[in-house]
Formats: sequence, structure tokens, C-alpha cells
Amino acid sequence: MAHGGEDGNRIEPGFDLPVEILSVIPTDPYDQLDLARKITSMAIASRVTNLESEAENLRQKLHDKDRRIQELEDKVSRLESGYKEAELRLRVAHEENMKLLKEKDSLALTARKLSRDLSKLKSLGWCLQQIMQTHNQYFC
Repeated sequence: MAHGGEDGNRIEPGFDLPVEILSVIPTDPYDQLDLARKITSMAIASRVTNLESEAENLRQKLHDKDRRIQELEDKVSRLESGYKEAELRLRVAHEENMKLLKEKDSLALTARKLSRDLSKLKSLGWCLQQIMQTHNQYFC
């Protein structure tokens, strides 16, 4: 059994409290309640302080995450803009490539026609030379 206070009043056993604690607990129930209220107030104040600190940490983390989200959204915006510009350049390059292919085909066709015309002219030139030689042989 534990004794409490100076007057030797007994404190009921069965609370599983160490003797050292029981020896300093007042024996008067009202004093015990007052002590319990003070201990509870200290515990609540400590818990509130811890929760406020945790809330501040969470607010800071939220702010950091919001900032990171904004950075990522800005990056996405820049990448989308770059993608649109690249797509436009690709479309222009593709159109230019198509024009060049058509021009190449046209030039190839013209080259074939000119080659045939050159062959005809060479043939005509050869025929004219033959005629001139024949003419020179008869009239000279």
C-alpha cells in the first residue's frame, strides 16, 4: 500500500503507479483533481504545440509541392509550345520537300525531252551533212 502526503492518508492501491509517484500525489481528492487538471493542461499545450509545428511543416510541404506543380506546368507549356513550333516547321519542310520533288520530276521530264530533241537534232545535223556532201559531190 502506498501512502501519500504528510498526514499519512492512504491512497487506494490498484492504479499500478510507482511508489515514487504515489508518495508525491496529494491525498486530498480536490488537490488531486487540480494536479490532474494541471498535468492535462500541460499535455494538451504540448500536443497543441506539436500539432501546430506539424501543421506548419505540412503547409511548407504543400507550398513546396504547389511551387513544383507550377514549375512542371510551366515546363509542360514550354514543351507544348516547342512541339507546336517543331510540328509547324516539319509541315513547312514537308510541303517544301513535296514542291522540290515535283520540280525534280518536272526537270527530269524536261531533261528527257531535251535529250530526245538533241538526238533528233544530231540526227538532223548528220542528215544535213550527208545532203551537203552529196550536193557538193554533184555540183563541184
